[in-house]
Parts: sequence; structure tokens; C-alpha cells
Amino acid sequence: MSNQLIANGRYRIQTAFRRENVGEQAAEAPLSLLPEEGDNYTWEVAFNGTDSYTLRNVKTGSYLGDDDAPQTIPVPLLKGASRPFLWKIERGVEPETFTLSPKNSNGTMRLAFSIARIFPPPVAWMPASGDVFPDQLWRLVKV
Repeated sequence: MSNQLIANGRYRIQTAFRRENVGEQAAEAPLSLLPEEGDNYTWEVAFNGTDSYTLRNVKTGSYLGDDDAPQTIPVPLLKGASRPFLWKIERGVEPETFTLSPKNSNGTMRLAFSIARIFPPPVAWMPASGDVFPDQLWRLVKV
């Protein structure tokens, strides 16, 4: 049975409250948050037909994810994946918001703002909070 919440297409992955977009300046660069638009901040979202999605950067071709990082512990800097990386997308607690979890984490990790204090601010996956923190809520804005 299909549980597709998001239609296939091009989107910006935007913070729920600050309106910054997840982007990649270049392949292998850390994924970051900036209030910019364009292909670096545009993601091709594709449902796999059963229960998860891939999100591929239109400009660099990298996937949202990380090739080498274990999916069950926090990762403070995501560098993008060279091969398809699966995500679970679920409805967030606020209207029109979502949470994104690496599929193999079984919901224990979520896409979040990184704890690394550098510029531009990076994204990470961090432990899923029971009460979803604002830094783990996202909007998928159709381009």
C-alpha cells in the first residue's frame, strides 16, 4: 500500500519558521541553510512506490543524505550522497510541515539544524525529539 504524502516533483526544503532553504554550494560541500533560491536550493523529490523518498539536488546531482555516516547516530554535517538515499517523510505537528528521517534510522533520527556553529549554517540529522522541536520541522515548497 502506498503512503505518498508528497507528489513527485521539484521542491525547496525550507525551515518551517525561518524560511531558509536547504542547499548545496558544490558537490561534497556540507549541506547548508540560506535564504536563497535557485537550482542549488531545489530538490527533485521522488517517491519509491512504497514508503520512502529520494531527494536529489537539481544543480549538483547529489542526494540529500550522507554516503558514509551511520543512520542511527547524530551526524552534525551532511555532505550529500552520491547514490540514492532513502528518507521517510511524515506530517509535522504544525500545518503544512513535515519531518524527514533517514529510512534506516527507523525514525530515531531526523533532519535538523546542525549543532555546528559555522556559516553558512549546516544541516544534520539529530535524535528525533518526542515533542518535535522547530528545528526538525520542514516545509516542502513546490517550485
